[in-house]
Amino acid sequence: MKSIFFITKPLELLGAIEARNQLKLDNCLLIIKSDKKDDETLNFLIEKSGNWNHIIRTKKKSSYGVSWIKLIKKLQKESYDYLFSRAFPIASYFINNLRYNHLYLLDDGHATVNIADEFKKNKNLTNRFSLFKGKNKAGIKYSIVESIYKSLNIFIEKPVESIGFYTYYDLGNIPNVTVLKNNFSWFASLKTKDYKVQEDIVYIIGTNVVAAKILSQKDYVTTLKKIALHYKDKEIVYIPHGRETEERIAGIKSELNCEIRRNKFNVELDFALRNEQPKIVVGSISTALITLKKIYKEEIQISFFNFDNTKIAVDKIEAVSNLNEYQKKFLDYIELTY
Repeated sequence: MKSIFFITKPLELLGAIEARNQLKLDNCLLIIKSDKKDDETLNFLIEKSGNWNHIIRTKKKSSYGVSWIKLIKKLQKESYDYLFSRAFPIASYFINNLRYNHLYLLDDGHATVNIADEFKKNKNLTNRFSLFKGKNKAGIKYSIVESIYKSLNIFIEKPVESIGFYTYYDLGNIPNVTVLKNNFSWFASLKTKDYKVQEDIVYIIGTNVVAAKILSQKDYVTTLKKIALHYKDKEIVYIPHGRETEERIAGIKSELNCEIRRNKFNVELDFALRNEQPKIVVGSISTALITLKKIYKEEIQISFFNFDNTKIAVDKIEAVSNLNEYQKKFLDYIELTY
């Protein structure tokens, strides 16, 4: 029986590849709705993993309309064994309208834990898988779309009262939730036996706190300088976040006197494809830190550092504090003084 994987980002495709291999699924349909900036990484992963029976790329900007109607009507002609998807509203097309035996949500960084908590609290994810969930999804436009979909027996919402997670997180025991552990066995196969362990390099993983208006660039650089000082006898390599501007990156390079290394694909893939085994990886707030720890386990030392609380935007203090407490569950925490 055929299985469907619906993904939008490289991290989700990595999960899809792992799930397909782990469950030994051999008749798989991959559906992609991606941002243009992710296409190179997605195409690489598709080629590297191979054996996708069929790939459908939806329109990048459109989330409603004739193309989606045609796609769902086409998919409704069959039944499916597994449906894997990210947990967001547009997945409602598949979750609410197809016949399948098993539903699993692919990892989406820290959001995975929040989604599990949401299910535990509400005992369902019905609202999360409503097509028009979110801001600015009310009014005549959406009323017309809903009416058309209803006339064609396309549901924008249905009860979702049981769920599965394909995840590298420990979500605990939750009623009506099935957890399938991602062990990264396919990813491990990318590493060759002669990989080089980088003992004397400290990799700092960049974050998006400046653009997110959590910290000023000046205060973010202050934190980076303190991190670099903590490892003053080692070479520092800074890996920028994808949304950091060239101007900000140049400023960091100047202040830290460090090497800047941009990801070709994403940080998890790049280490493996460069045939490198990082030994020390650090940062502040970053899902990549946790993902790398899950992948490399005891082979890697991963720590995170705090910002100066007096410099964090007032409306972001609680969120940053919560993220710090969450990261402490998985990573070593080193407190900086300011």
